[in-house]
Amino acid sequence: MRVAIFDRVEPSVPNQLPFQLVGACSQRAAAVKLALAVPAALAAAAVLLIGLLDAAKAPGAWDLMARQPAVGLEILVAVAFVTFLLILPIKRLCDRLVMHRTVRIDNGMVSVKERGHLRSSTWNEPLGNYSGLVHHVRASLSGTLHALILAHPKRHKSVLLSVALPLSQIAVVRVAAILGHRQIPALEL
Repeated sequence: MRVAIFDRVEPSVPNQLPFQLVGACSQRAAAVKLALAVPAALAAAAVLLIGLLDAAKAPGAWDLMARQPAVGLEILVAVAFVTFLLILPIKRLCDRLVMHRTVRIDNGMVSVKERGHLRSSTWNEPLGNYSGLVHHVRASLSGTLHALILAHPKRHKSVLLSVALPLSQIAVVRVAAILGHRQIPALEL
């Protein structure tokens, strides 16, 4: 699961071991975006369907595809690609509505439980397998967001520890000391 999908982690900054963090997404924002994306995707699909039906009724369209089957294949691939582009954002927004992650760090182990649509997974990893702590700053239209990530060489095992608007260097150093890891550059993430 992508680390950047979570925009809320509680508690905001871990204080001492053992600690348990719960990561979630803003359901209200995802619902509003979904309410806007679904009608837009349906409108785009309707325009695409009307255009295809209009092109199919054009004189000589079927004769052209019979003489040059590659044209029909190109149209089919284009329709499949546009459909993919319309469905992918809606799928990601639906995932954000129900996505939850619980991280527990205790006794040198990182335990993660993830819940989503029709799936649930649990995995454990020794804390020593992680390469360090990354202070990552993400910029968006709503401002900058500071994320504290426990980085693993296998990117899918990296764990989001904190999300905050301002995250001081003192807090980053304190969490690194608690975990017994050094701070590494965000480029290594």
